Amino acid sequence: MQVAEAKNRIVKLREQIEDLRYRYHVLDDPKVTDEVYDSLNRELKALETRFPELMSADSPSQRIGGKALDKFVKVKHDSRMLSLNDAFSEEEMQDWQTRIKKLEANSKWTYACELKFDGLATSLVYEDGIFVLGATRGDGFVGENVTQNLRTVQAIPLRLDLELKRGKLSEELKQRVISSLKKTKKIEARGEVLMKKKDFAKLNKLEHGKYANPRNTAAGAVRQLDPNVTASRKLFWQAYSLVTDLGQTTHSEEHQILLALGFPVQQTRDCLTLQEVFKFKNWVAKSRDKFDFEIDGIVVQVNERQTFNRLGVVGKAPRGSIAFKFAAKKATTIIENIIVQVGRQGNLTPVAIMQPVEVGGVTVARASLHNIDEIHRLGVKIGDTVVIQRAGDVIPQIVEVLPKMRSGKEKEFYMPKKCPVCQGDVKKAMITTQKTSKTDQRSITDSRAAVPRSLGEGGGVALVCTNRHCPAKNLRGIGHFVNAFEIYTIGPKIISRFKDEGLISDAADIFTLKKEDIEPLERFGEKSADNIIASIDQHRKISLAKFIYSLGILHVGEETAIDLAEHFGTIEKLTSASFEEIDSIPNIGGAVAKSVYEYFQDEHSLKFIEKLLKSGVKVESEKLKVKSGPLLGKKVVVTGILESLSRDEAKEAVRKAGGDWVSSVSKNTDYVVVGSEPGSKAGKANSLEIKILSEAEFLKLIE
Repeated sequence: MQVAEAKNRIVKLREQIEDLRYRYHVLDDPKVTDEVYDSLNRELKALETRFPELMSADSPSQRIGGKALDKFVKVKHDSRMLSLNDAFSEEEMQDWQTRIKKLEANSKWTYACELKFDGLATSLVYEDGIFVLGATRGDGFVGENVTQNLRTVQAIPLRLDLELKRGKLSEELKQRVISSLKKTKKIEARGEVLMKKKDFAKLNKLEHGKYANPRNTAAGAVRQLDPNVTASRKLFWQAYSLVTDLGQTTHSEEHQILLALGFPVQQTRDCLTLQEVFKFKNWVAKSRDKFDFEIDGIVVQVNERQTFNRLGVVGKAPRGSIAFKFAAKKATTIIENIIVQVGRQGNLTPVAIMQPVEVGGVTVARASLHNIDEIHRLGVKIGDTVVIQRAGDVIPQIVEVLPKMRSGKEKEFYMPKKCPVCQGDVKKAMITTQKTSKTDQRSITDSRAAVPRSLGEGGGVALVCTNRHCPAKNLRGIGHFVNAFEIYTIGPKIISRFKDEGLISDAADIFTLKKEDIEPLERFGEKSADNIIASIDQHRKISLAKFIYSLGILHVGEETAIDLAEHFGTIEKLTSASFEEIDSIPNIGGAVAKSVYEYFQDEHSLKFIEKLLKSGVKVESEKLKVKSGPLLGKKVVVTGILESLSRDEAKEAVRKAGGDWVSSVSKNTDYVVVGSEPGSKAGKANSLEIKILSEAEFLKLIE
């Protein structure tokens, strides 16, 4: 930066800071947080230090004078490690309560609240009271085995107190636990690896400011190959969940039992209403700096275990629990460039490349701009000074442009007319988020008159590469494929390396790899090659549903793949199915049916499937779960809230009894099961003279 440019920048900074100061102190109308104000001041001080000749007495600055993740062995969790959905306001918390009350209208519950520590989620497994396995969360299904490192954490007991000498259990609860312990040899607890703020400060001082924040430092220490390094970090561990059923009826009892077994655990705050939750959260926010550990909010959970379990899971999070977080942290930086990335389904996403800036202890250098509509909404130009925040203290977002900081050299950004990877044609499409019981799927549909909407709000207009063989789409498609096949030894970097070396051109080539292909590659070696080949060989056999999902067909998520597999039974029948037959399947609409039909009519798709089968992939035919049953051949609709079953459980019950779960009432419907607060479907069933079943009648029928 030249002196003239620096002088211009300093003038802009001083004007912006003064404007914010005036709004805050004079008008009592702060436009941005103190963090943004401080961030601008830091940049000003840095420039004035670099160019001392530009310093002036009226300047605002003068008012006051752990890597190698792929080296760890993968380990499957016995039960999925879930994450939490976030709320940032009392209104969002009210919305959450309204949603779960609709599902459990006849139930009453309390809330168990606890601090949400900013740590690394881990699972500890004990057999006969002895610590045998420690694992990271990973993707929720598969994590990394970090047992030896976790053993060095003094807070983690290597042997549990199965005699329950610790803690203060009521006699009644103690007897429940003792009875449960006689029936199980395996106990699993989950918690977070943490680092105390004072220990982090000491370490960072010793290492001359090398580390960003306690959370990242703790996570890096757990992933060290040498346990001695982990031990030197003075890590802490605190439990938040008891996975094993030891007789607990509430979440609060889980914490009591964990404490009695010898785990460090915080005491929950039990609240009868959301108003009490809000009071607790406000107290925590005011006391935040007094805690030994970094916290980013509180966790609020339905305390009663049976109700919590009935509420089930949506996506990757339990419905009955939520993270009530503090406001997102903000800072300012400059957009140096905007690049375009190509996703697995071909969607072109603009990404801002920014001057690195620390936000909440984490250095941020890029943020998604989602689509051109979001760029227009924000008014972003290359070279702009922007306000960024980490939503939920995690995902970087650009939330505001500071136009007064412009120098006149900023440039407009235009989306490319061709795919930046393959130079293929692009077209407009609408991306929407479809929520299913298992996962959220982003779907792309043609759009010539779509209403612009920010992807940050769940969807929007996007440009999509039309080239089926685009290398970027292919690369991400392979990543999706190996995840569906559960070949966890092959991550994105390895896929890229294999493609760069010419070992694979598509996912089918993975199954033709040999040890001698991989072993000569730099940084692989014999052991890595053995592990990769062994994992590939172990996963050649796959269920039909997972195979369909692995193909990455537009609109087809895990639930739709299950529906297709259960209907057709074999891949041969699916590939030869007519559009009408696919469209007739319950829960599969016209757009999905069209996408599936067109995929299996495409010559390239059929050749790819043939190549997979010739490469040794074995697709297991779907075995019908029932050849007979009380609902065999019957179409069943459920409306309202069932007392004993969640919606997912009711769907599974219908399928197990041989029936077809359908979402709308028609003359072809055989039964309509009516729970509390039924909708219009019950009235329509009456008008069509369709048999209506109460919950009790339904349960008796499927016994």
